[in-house]
Amino acid sequence: MRPRDAALLALLTLCATPSFARLRQKTLLKSFDAGDAEDRLRLAPALGRLRDRKATDALLLAFDVKRGDPRVTTAVVTALGEAGDPRAVDSLLGAWDYLKSVALQLGDLPPQLQILRERILEALSRIGGKRATALLEESLNSPDEGVAEAAVRGVGRLQDRKALPALQRMAGRGGDMTQAVFEALADIGDKRGASLLQDGLKSPDKFVQVEAAYALARLGREKEMVARLEGALKQDPGSEKVGVLAAYYLAKLDRASGLDHLVGLMNKPDSGWAAVAAESLGKSGNPRAALPLVLALKSGDSSVRLSAARSLGLLGGKRAVAALKRLRDDSNPGVRTAALASLMELGEAD
Repeated sequence: MRPRDAALLALLTLCATPSFARLRQKTLLKSFDAGDAEDRLRLAPALGRLRDRKATDALLLAFDVKRGDPRVTTAVVTALGEAGDPRAVDSLLGAWDYLKSVALQLGDLPPQLQILRERILEALSRIGGKRATALLEESLNSPDEGVAEAAVRGVGRLQDRKALPALQRMAGRGGDMTQAVFEALADIGDKRGASLLQDGLKSPDKFVQVEAAYALARLGREKEMVARLEGALKQDPGSEKVGVLAAYYLAKLDRASGLDHLVGLMNKPDSGWAAVAAESLGKSGNPRAALPLVLALKSGDSSVRLSAARSLGLLGGKRAVAALKRLRDDSNPGVRTAALASLMELGEAD
């Protein structure tokens, strides 16, 4: 490990007792304030996870959408969403307006600023409030597919029932947008969306069928729809991607069948789906996925170890942190980087 990385990690090596927690916070704030762009990029997630007023103040002070490094600004925006402090709304809305004016001048935003715009919507959806909700509802009409999809997921996260008519209109766009709409309907939990989802079960697209089944399970038809999802695990050769999606949704529903399917794929590196399965386990958010992911860190396939490291960063927990610390000595540089990034995301190290 490079000396600079070791020094940064050492800043986070403090116990969980109240006195050490305060010292850890103070050290993080000091290092973030004095750090360069790379330091702030790596420390911002830890500040967001503190969910502390002083940490939010430091993030807001570093938030400079006009002159800042777009990578750092994006990290700060994500951290502000994680912090959930309503005081960040003004700055986020101001950044949105600025990017809107830049887009009018340039026609198209550079890729980094396009991503930043989507992250702003995500952060606002995590903070909530009337003004945040109003912007998300307005952004459902955006001609930019990335912005519109971020808005769809945002109104779902906020369980915004007023957005239901717009979501129903957007469902027919297909692909990622249809999936986002169906998942938003599941999050909102309004049974007025059930007829649209029922139509999705009849779609010739197997992915749409699986997405609709998951959403209907969330709307109260769990027994029937879980059976459909489990049926999708048994695919003809060449259709495993549908099975992976069904297993991911089953894992989100805390069904062992989904977890077992993904773990089975992850433990077969020659299947071509092992790394994808490891990623899906982490994205499912199911804490029961942590142990098999830790075991997967012994895989001889570096792509599996890398995916498992990323997923453990999403799941967190003591077992995940301990495994990620050991993985910093992995023989593969990409895996070491992923482990370090996950530890920084979790605000943990030794």
